Amino acid sequence: MNIEFIFSEFGSRSTANQPDSFTDEFRLDPTYSSVKKFFPEAKLTLYTDIKELAKNYSDVEVRLIDIEESPFSKSNHRWGWHCCDYYEAKGLLESTADVAVSVDSDLMFVSDEVRTILPITKKFGVCVPTNQRQMVKIDGIYTRGNDGDYHLDEDESRGNLLTYDLWWASFHTSNKRGRTWLEEFCRLMETNPKRAPLQMSRASWNTGIYPYSMPVQFGVGNGHIGCGDEIILHVGHIEVQDYYLEGRI
Repeated sequence: MNIEFIFSEFGSRSTANQPDSFTDEFRLDPTYSSVKKFFPEAKLTLYTDIKELAKNYSDVEVRLIDIEESPFSKSNHRWGWHCCDYYEAKGLLESTADVAVSVDSDLMFVSDEVRTILPITKKFGVCVPTNQRQMVKIDGIYTRGNDGDYHLDEDESRGNLLTYDLWWASFHTSNKRGRTWLEEFCRLMETNPKRAPLQMSRASWNTGIYPYSMPVQFGVGNGHIGCGDEIILHVGHIEVQDYYLEGRI
């Protein structure tokens, strides 16, 4: 089975709301080191607007994006998030691997069980982490400062649907339903750039296709600390570092 991991990094790390201790010099870490440890056979690809971000990673293929030709404007204060989310999904769609996994750079794999992502993805087509806010109307309404623009009357669900996160996503590239869902997500981001969890849920409503939402152990953020049997830690959250690590990164 061919595997590809896809990074998507735009602007400075502060643009992505990551801790000040995370530097641009080794921008793809700690995720890069985790991937190399648990998936040494995987191809690595980076979508970015800054070619130098990969200078310390000789085995990473760089796909340089001209921001002027992207769907997003730097005049929007969340353009970095928009680019990262959009090109993670585009990377999945463009991958020629059997299974492609897009990843944020602030993740840490802490269990061999992470490799079960591969058969689970082959079974369900697309997999994503669980969102701690759970419901669309919570994530989409109460995060307006972070691009939430959901309105209860925009569809018949009234926001009573499960919402997702995009810290990582995995895709079995031959799965047609998964491809349709990812294409709709990209279309929504192009026409109305908003926070990824909301547009992921809208893509599900529009297509009737939903990704498999993984257990909280596959994306331990602030809301899941101490859950037990942890597999992936979102160490971009300082509280996660303080709980699980002997010192901050």
